[in-house]
Amino acid sequence: MLCVSVHLPASASAGQPRSLVAPAEDPTLAEAQALYKEGEVKFQTADYEDALELWKRAYAILPDGEANRAIRHALVYNIAEAHRRAYEVTRNPTHLRKAKILLDTYRAEHRALYGDEPQAVQERAEADDRIAELDAMIAASEAAGEVPQPLAEPSDATQTEPLEPQGEGVAPAPAMPEPQRTPQEQWSYDVSRDPVLGPKWSQGSRRVVGGAVLTGIGSVFAISGLIVFSAAPNAEVFSGAFYITGGIFTAIAVGLIVPGGVLIGRGVMQRREVLSAKPRPVAHFAPYMTPDRRGAGFGVTLRF
Repeated sequence: MLCVSVHLPASASAGQPRSLVAPAEDPTLAEAQALYKEGEVKFQTADYEDALELWKRAYAILPDGEANRAIRHALVYNIAEAHRRAYEVTRNPTHLRKAKILLDTYRAEHRALYGDEPQAVQERAEADDRIAELDAMIAASEAAGEVPQPLAEPSDATQTEPLEPQGEGVAPAPAMPEPQRTPQEQWSYDVSRDPVLGPKWSQGSRRVVGGAVLTGIGSVFAISGLIVFSAAPNAEVFSGAFYITGGIFTAIAVGLIVPGGVLIGRGVMQRREVLSAKPRPVAHFAPYMTPDRRGAGFGVTLRF
């Protein structure tokens, strides 16, 4: 049986780290104890971020399990306190938020470990005071306009923040391969992603299509007007009505064809500007003959 004791003195001064006592027979516990003591020296000399990293390393090397539960629990309190003190140096409110999360977890775990003995109740009351103090510090930080900044990544891969998912064994999602595109498809793709050429090409295409629709409808009215005008002389009594109908059709045709033509012209100009800035890839086959006219063939010209 491996016996582990954690000494959490109720008379400890507020803001001081919990002391960690572990038997030296187990190499892992001995290493954690050494890291803890080194972190305690850093804490007492106001090197709070160094103490934070050392205690996080001690937490990380302790195997998760009932035998180490109490030790890891005590380290959570120390890491939270190191975060709070690190804020006083760096003024990075991320330290305060992490400290509050850790103390909330510490508070919930404490009852499961130590029950409602008088000393345990007093220690939870101290934790409640620290949490209330952190809430006030967070509110003051927000009022001062302090912006949370990401904390520097630890240099050692074992230096993990306790009680946060580590994502071990999760392989990164493979990158999706780029689809194979023809030169024309690649050109269209590149133009669509261009912040200047893309909107211009799209608007030009819409104008050409819209203008073609207006011109087509107008052409139908124009042809209908011509038919009505050609039939008017033979209509005798109704010739006047035919001429009026033909005039209406002609007016509608003009009203559609003219703006349609303007839209087509503007759209074509916009598309030409895009093609001038980024020519399409094309291939031309051209016949040729040698200077002495004794040979002939085909030449291929590519633009991409």
